[in-house]
Amino acid sequence: MDERNEKLLRVFQSSEQRELEENFARTLAEDETVRLFFVNGEGAWTDGRNVVVDPAHNGIFCDRHALDKIQDFLGWPPVVLVDAWNVLRLITRSQTIHECLHLLYTDFPPAASCDPACDTRNKRKVMSLIANIIEDAYIENVGCSCYDRMELYLKFGRVADLFATNPGHGTAEQVLMGTRVAQQAPGAEADKGQTMIRQLTEYLDYMAGLLLYPMVKLPQPQAEIAPYVEKTQAFFLDGSMAAAPAERYAQASAAFRVIEPLIPPDAQALDTGETELLLGGARTHQGGASIGGNARKGKTQAVALRLFLDASGRKREGEVPIGQLMQMLETFAQEKELTVKFVTSVARTVSLRGDELGSAVHRGIRVVEHHPGIDQSRKRAYYNICRKYYTSIRSYAGRFAQLVQAHAPEREERQRFGKGIASRMLGDPKRRFWYRLSEGTAVPDLAILLLIDGSGSMDGERCRAARESAVILHEVLASQGIPHAIVEHRAKFDRPEVDVSILVDFDAHDDEKYNLLRIRADDNTRDGLALPWAARYLEQQTTNEHRVILVLSDGLPEHMYDRYLPPVSTKDTENAVRKIRKRGIGVIAVSLDAPGAFDCYDSLSEIYPNLIACNDLRQLAGQLLRVIAKLLV
Repeated sequence: MDERNEKLLRVFQSSEQRELEENFARTLAEDETVRLFFVNGEGAWTDGRNVVVDPAHNGIFCDRHALDKIQDFLGWPPVVLVDAWNVLRLITRSQTIHECLHLLYTDFPPAASCDPACDTRNKRKVMSLIANIIEDAYIENVGCSCYDRMELYLKFGRVADLFATNPGHGTAEQVLMGTRVAQQAPGAEADKGQTMIRQLTEYLDYMAGLLLYPMVKLPQPQAEIAPYVEKTQAFFLDGSMAAAPAERYAQASAAFRVIEPLIPPDAQALDTGETELLLGGARTHQGGASIGGNARKGKTQAVALRLFLDASGRKREGEVPIGQLMQMLETFAQEKELTVKFVTSVARTVSLRGDELGSAVHRGIRVVEHHPGIDQSRKRAYYNICRKYYTSIRSYAGRFAQLVQAHAPEREERQRFGKGIASRMLGDPKRRFWYRLSEGTAVPDLAILLLIDGSGSMDGERCRAARESAVILHEVLASQGIPHAIVEHRAKFDRPEVDVSILVDFDAHDDEKYNLLRIRADDNTRDGLALPWAARYLEQQTTNEHRVILVLSDGLPEHMYDRYLPPVSTKDTENAVRKIRKRGIGVIAVSLDAPGAFDCYDSLSEIYPNLIACNDLRQLAGQLLRVIAKLLV
């Protein structure tokens, strides 16, 4: 994989794409607790709760030779697979669909992991592979029988596995056609155990090809395994069409009993790598895949079709779904544009004249509005704060949930477009399979802008408290869907400039929250200009009925550049607050004082009619959240 493809893969595996795929998985699996993760080189699997997908599976997305063969086999126009991004989306979605169908229709843990008949490691492995072959075939059959618009993805996933080049085992096509490993004549090995292993692996490979690659005309089975194929073929075919998990496992058990004499003792290790290559991975059916996996009972569902074939085994002919492919490409292009925008975002600035925002005293001063790029390097530090205050965040989120429960979005199904797909509606002939969320009206329609003093006097404990409080505030508000922005402001000591940094914006990309760790203490403040800017920004960016600016400050505004000092700065800021309130925007300030002191509170009371004293920085986040809670009542 060259550097360009490595960069594309990094962009694709962003939190934006992961959350998009996780939301799809939760909808399809009908389970809001499902978690989805991206990995590289581990294949796709699920343990009953966690879904793991591998967008770079076998390097297909950058394997031009394999993609050309996939395109020709499916009869798709070249435009579909020419962009590696589209291939990554197809691979990811096909894996997600496959694993989510397992969540719906497969038993967890798999019966093979606790079958008393499997009393050795090799027996458990063979039983697991037989059950895996049957279960995977059923999953793809139910996908194309019961869900509209899924067959395209399932076909791509299976054909991609057919032609994908794997350095260890070659292509699945080579394994199926017997051209990867030279066949040895019967009795060529002196060791009977090795003969058994070779026969067993050839048998498993053949049955995997028969069930999972029915679109490929297989050669006749080797004479050594032909009797086993003949005796068990019906078990595999009937199992793949059986409606209930127990019925499918009964067929797998019947096949296992026939081939059990071929299974060597544990002293001889089985190499089933080629069979797992045909399966595209086997971890879903091994049991105990990860900590936190859920026990599930698979649903019963009859199927009428097989992937590529009808129920009687005849190849299904049909036109290539050009319209569906074009719609898919349009969706992929939109997702790519949004993802690239966020992942590759860079800092940008907007410059405004001070006298356009505030009073004449700010003539010659400019406001520089900073939109910093997402700082992924602070991700670990951010989550360390979340872990430290996990209990507080959860507690306040619970209180807010009670306040906004009447405001919870209501799900409206049978829509032509919306937030997500209702899986049970995928068969709607009018394609009304989307759902959307409509909000209630019991809670005030509220938007909040937190304006944080970034001056040098905030150094030390105040700055730390501001950072941690901002993280807690964001986590709680984001969990309840309350629109908010978090902004730091300061005035340059020796320049006619006020800098405002929008660390978290309204409708922010999730990763913007890492920018909250940028909060620092330096320079002066010019609140008489920062506050009018905040009011203007609120009006431009939100349409909420109620808008509030929360001010976090440790003293009166001072800007040494032009001697913007009390009492001029105090009066100017007071006038700014009064004008903002007349525009219908609330202003609430929190004064940061030393324990037992009220100097800052007394000073700021000249400016802010609504002022709250904070003498214990450990209580700052709680005080801010209590203020917001009162606004929601």
